Formats: sequence, C-alpha cells, structure tokens
Amino acid sequence: KQWYQRRVAITAGHFHRADLELTEAGLKTCYHNILNLRRLGVAAVTCNICAGVVPSTDIQKSLCFRWSQLVLLMPYIIISSEETDLTDALAGDDGFKKLKEIIALRKQLNYYLAKPGSAILWEDNNIVAIGDKLCMVVNLEGSSEVDVKFPEGEWLAPDPTAETEGTYLSGDSPTTLTFEEDITKVIFYKLDNIFFLKDKDNNIEVKIYQLKKGYYGSDITSTFTYEGHETIIKLNIADEIVSFKYTAGVATIDMEKFKVSKLTIFYWIKDAGSDDDTGSGNEQTKATYKLGSDKFNVVFNFSENLKTIFEDRNVSLAGGPSES
Repeated sequence: KQWYQRRVAITAGHFHRADLELTEAGLKTCYHNILNLRRLGVAAVTCNICAGVVPSTDIQKSLCFRWSQLVLLMPYIIISSEETDLTDALAGDDGFKKLKEIIALRKQLNYYLAKPGSAILWEDNNIVAIGDKLCMVVNLEGSSEVDVKFPEGEWLAPDPTAETEGTYLSGDSPTTLTFEEDITKVIFYKLDNIFFLKDKDNNIEVKIYQLKKGYYGSDITSTFTYEGHETIIKLNIADEIVSFKYTAGVATIDMEKFKVSKLTIFYWIKDAGSDDDTGSGNEQTKATYKLGSDKFNVVFNFSENLKTIFEDRNVSLAGGPSES
C-alpha cells in the first residue's frame, strides 16, 4: 500500500517511478534510482520522462531535455502520468524529436544495454560507464560545461557520418566538455575495440576503433555470439584485411536476422581509396575519409550486398577488389 500511494511500482524485477517532480532534485533522484537499483539486481528501472509534466519555462525545458537523455539507460519509457498526457504536447516540439533520437541510439546499442545483467559498472565525475568499453557523459547540474574524467585509455565520440573525427579524449586526466544536446556526442567508445550496433533495419553495423596514438596500431579481435554460434572478427594490420571466421553452434537460428549492413574502421593507417556505385565492379561501396596526415576512416556500405555475420569472409582495406 505504501508503494502504491507514492506512485512507485515494483513488479518482477521492474521498477517504475511516477512520483517525482520536474526539479533538479527529481532529475537526480531518477538518475540515482536507475544506477543504484540496477546494482541491487533490479533488471529494469524507469521514471516518468520530465516527471510527467509539460515544461513551460526555459529552465524547465532545459531540465526536461537533460532528463530525457537518461532514456538511454532505461529499458522502456513512459512520457505521461495519471494527470497529464505529454504525447500531444511534445509531438511538435524539438525536444520530442531529440527524444526519438535518443531511443534510436538505445536501439543501436541494444547488444550492450538490453542484455540481462548488462553492467553499469560505476558513475563518477559526470561519467556513467556501460560495461568497460562505453561511457556516457551526464549533466545533472544544468551547466553549459561539464567536468569529466574518463578511465585510462583513448576514447572517441565519433562523427556519425565518419567523415570527420568527432570528439577524441585521452583518459585518466580531467577535462572540460561543452554540454551537447546531440545524444551521439555524449557517448564515448573506447578505442582498440570492436563494437556491434543495430541499424534502423535491425541489421548489424560493425565498428572497429583503432588507437589514434601511434602510426601502425595493432591487430584487434572481438567475438559476436548468439545461441552458441560465434564469429571472430579480426582487423589484421599486416594483411590489411578484416576477417570474419564463423564457428557453428548446435541451436537452430535464423541467420537472416544477423546481416551486416556496414563496416567502419576508424583511424586506419593508409588511404584505402573509394568506390563509386558504378564501374567499380565491387560488391559494395567503400569510402575513405582523411582525418590527418596519417589517419583515415574507411566505411564499407553493404546495403546492396547483405550477408549474415555468421559466415566466413575477408574484407580488404587495400586497393582493388574489396571482398573475398
């Protein structure tokens, strides 16, 4: 009865809070509920977006937007309360558009956020660590700048187009970032790792992040697994290829649900050239973007030649035919 009166619902590993106010204190309570209850084993924690209130002042709108960024850490969202339906109020607002972008990014990060027990390891210095390879910058104070200190290593909030670098940081030293409204600019990926993201069509984008420091970098390997099936993806520096090596599992799965739509290699060591859609003879479009005198981003678009991640293949980062 006490939980019901406070408009807090707890059911089978889910915690939904609807009793908060649209204040700085309400925002911080929502944030700490999300993190602390996850640590206690509650699988799904959520709060009403913007406390179920239509923001009317500039201060409330700023607060509401910062609150909405926490959607990335929520498995589902509720944008209405018992007294207020926010759907119509937000439908024509830029904030609602941004909210949809945040939801879209959460879908992209599905393999890291949706797994049961997926770890939010710690939060400190305006940083939330999602596992050991992803970090999110949060702004609980409403300031235009945010002081952060990342874990040791190199971190990148990449330009979504891969045409430019994005925001690069070297960890383990304090720095100050300008608060960003674009959710993609507050998510940082640890370099020297391979990530698997879902695109809008539920296909897989493979993103390989080399270290920026140093010229040659090093080989990078990661494994994509599902129901006992696994594929080892490796960036081989010497051979200038990305290899996919598949090992079958026992369970029957629908391979068509795991097609690779794009492969991006960040901070590649040489100009890999670009293919146009006509006359190249290659099975996909490749584009190389120059970042500096010795670093490039290479993007392979497989949209016209989708293949499952669960099969052997080699993708060349040298000139000439792109795949074997």
